[in-house]
Amino acid sequence: MERVPLDENAAARQRLITLIDSLGDDDLGRPVTPSWSVATVLAQLAFWDRWAQTLVKRWRSGQLPPPTVPPWYDDAINHTLLPTWQALPGREAAQLARAAAEAADHEIEKAETPVLAGILASRQSNLLDRATPRNDALDRIAHALSA
Repeated sequence: MERVPLDENAAARQRLITLIDSLGDDDLGRPVTPSWSVATVLAQLAFWDRWAQTLVKRWRSGQLPPPTVPPWYDDAINHTLLPTWQALPGREAAQLARAAAEAADHEIEKAETPVLAGILASRQSNLLDRATPRNDALDRIAHALSA
């Protein structure tokens, strides 16, 4: 990635908001996989958007994160937090996802060019590209809702 996908992030955020606004309580409880409901996917998405927001903010303040994490790190976090995400009421998970997407995009938009260059040079473009994980989650949800 050579540029920050601000437009793509905004489009994915709008897609998320449109979906959230259309979901009923029954939809939020629909299974996406045997262990993951629509609400659980939204809670996970909220966490990772907040994670990106937090790390971009740390980059902006000069507090750089560790240069690398082990390849199993994200899966371990997902596994650890899954019971918490499953326990959230569906509507709360949806609102957390919406607020986290807005906050992450806002933090990314505030990042100065040297900060963005540092993030990209450190191969942490996932902190800036929030559209890809959002769209992946939204595609999984759309598939579950159409089944």
